Amino acid sequence: MLPMLAVGCAGLTGQQAPAPVEPYYKTPVPQPPKPIVKEKPVAPPEVKTAPLEPSAPPAWATPAQKVQPAQLSPIAIAMISDADRSAGAGNLDSAAAVLERGLRIEPRNATLIYKLAEVRLKQAKPQQAVDLAKKSALLAGSDKALKKRCWLLIAEARKMQGDMAGATEAHLKADAM
Repeated sequence: MLPMLAVGCAGLTGQQAPAPVEPYYKTPVPQPPKPIVKEKPVAPPEVKTAPLEPSAPPAWATPAQKVQPAQLSPIAIAMISDADRSAGAGNLDSAAAVLERGLRIEPRNATLIYKLAEVRLKQAKPQQAVDLAKKSALLAGSDKALKKRCWLLIAEARKMQGDMAGATEAHLKADAM
């Protein structure tokens, strides 16, 4: 039986014509249908929220003394803006965690250290705020505005600790900047 099958299959190949093959460059490429647009697309409406009314910032956090973004790396800018958002929403623990993560990436960034000192002061941890602000002032180099903010923050922290002489000394150092 096996020989008959082999003979039967062999006889079919000679009788068939080869399949026509078109070159690939002559084959038309189907185009998707164009969408029919009857109306102009409408932009989604802007959601307007009432601006938050912040209280007057303390002397050590005046908005007029913002840090120029050109001095900061993109990582530091992102971390600071994320921390500011968290702190503005009242989530100081999240803000501190973001800044600490930024300091693991850039441990000698004076601005990140200063921002963490601000958060620690808002968390009622004045000694940590003093330590961080002193470190930031040391790393600030020639940035006198940052050094002044650091010493004003130290003065505020010392007031929180009840050290009025230390607060006065820190104010004098800030005024010297």
